[in-house]
Amino acid sequence: MNIPLNKHETEELKKFFVEIDQDKNGKIDRQELKQLLETIWGKNTDLDITAAVESTFNKCDLNHDGFITFDELASLAE
Repeated sequence: MNIPLNKHETEELKKFFVEIDQDKNGKIDRQELKQLLETIWGKNTDLDITAAVESTFNKCDLNHDGFITFDELASLAE
């Protein structure tokens, strides 16, 4: 059973999305997500950032167009 996000959660998720969407085109691409993960984890990490990006896109890019939209991200957060 999915529980819809409340207004505050939706607003916080939107802020997060806008921060990642560096070119402000309304979509997150692989490079933008990679830059976020490098910022969080650092470039010199034992974690495989490329694999994390691909895993995230496999789960979030519901229409398989190579981008994650806010609606796709929100649908997974519910």
